[in-house]
Amino acid sequence: MKIKLFKAFGPLLLAAVVVGLLIFLPINVGIKYSKTQLTKFAQSPLNTPSFSGYAIKRQAFSNPEFLPLLGSSEMEHVNSFHPSSYFKKYPAGFTPYLVGQPGTTTLTHFFYINSISEELKNRKIVFVISPQWFSKQGMNEGEFRNFVSKGEIYSWMKVADPKASTTVQLAQRLLQFKSLEAEKTIYSGLKRLANHQALTHWQKISIGVGLQFWRKEDVLFSNLSELSAEELGLSTKIKHFSKALPNHPTSDTLENLAIKQAEKNSDNNPFQINNHVWNRKLKSKYKKLENRKAQVGYTNSPEYADFQQLLNTFAKNHNDVLFIIQPVNGAWSNYTGVSKATLEQFSTKIKVQLRDQGFKHIADFTDMYDTLYASGDTIHFGTRGWLAADQAIKKFMAQKSKVNYDIDNTKFLSKTWQSDDSE
Repeated sequence: MKIKLFKAFGPLLLAAVVVGLLIFLPINVGIKYSKTQLTKFAQSPLNTPSFSGYAIKRQAFSNPEFLPLLGSSEMEHVNSFHPSSYFKKYPAGFTPYLVGQPGTTTLTHFFYINSISEELKNRKIVFVISPQWFSKQGMNEGEFRNFVSKGEIYSWMKVADPKASTTVQLAQRLLQFKSLEAEKTIYSGLKRLANHQALTHWQKISIGVGLQFWRKEDVLFSNLSELSAEELGLSTKIKHFSKALPNHPTSDTLENLAIKQAEKNSDNNPFQINNHVWNRKLKSKYKKLENRKAQVGYTNSPEYADFQQLLNTFAKNHNDVLFIIQPVNGAWSNYTGVSKATLEQFSTKIKVQLRDQGFKHIADFTDMYDTLYASGDTIHFGTRGWLAADQAIKKFMAQKSKVNYDIDNTKFLSKTWQSDDSE
């Protein structure tokens, strides 16, 4: 009878033991990606599994040659002057690793960076800021659910200090997302942290086990992300567009080429918007959008506190960061009611938050509001905008790192700073 039971359940039990050993023993069993494969991931920002996972980005950023380039939907807007195209043509000792897609903002990037903080210590990072993130609502439920994984939250909770103001504020922020109510371990732990209470012994064990399971599961199944990287990747476009750049560039030849390419691709509308975007998204409805955003502002938002959490992580990791405030299409913004003054108010406020705490590398392209082709559509980089970003990145990467941060969470995590009364 015992022999029959063993024959019936033995293989299942053995499989469970093997899986348990793979997950909980301190060994990594999974694909070791080549530089070529990791470069494909670096050029596939729309690959959500690799964004919210662990194994791929851990391998990639263990290689200091990959430069994290963090932002949102502008990452996929490839032309000859996109950083991936530009630095493929003109190598400068690094490969941009594109991190961002529609819906990623500072909170998602906080968890992204935090989950691989060891690999990114003392590294340079480029962070592209979009004023549009700083809406009155801030990040919505769907964006949070899509881009922040349980494992990333476990990674933060495992080391969260219940006495720190950053922990309490972030726990309170996360409790606003209804999707976490179904995650009993996370939700109950957040409630304790939000009230300055340490996690219980069993919560710590559960979180530790959940984190280990997430990491090992991602290591075992990260090869599925490689299929997405091939399908969603931008490598073919990047290779194509980089070939259009001159072999022996000067500032004038690059600027003239940027204008020439943009003129050709945005000649069917009065706003210098890419023809394809205009035809597909705006042509049929643009008359209804005149002055529709006249009441929009970017100085009252919970995003400022999310941004402060990210700055804390950069400071803790001794990251030298270049912040790029991307330009918008002034003709279109003016038409829809978003004035240059509105964007300048945002620019002033975010730069105070950066400079007052020691973040000195800022490439602010707000003043390109009236520059033709700085934006390729309405709010994303165009050829001239990307060219300006390339020049800023090149200069930043050539400088020796020197960081000296003076973090002020009392001011920049406050409700007052998040509001229009912060001035």
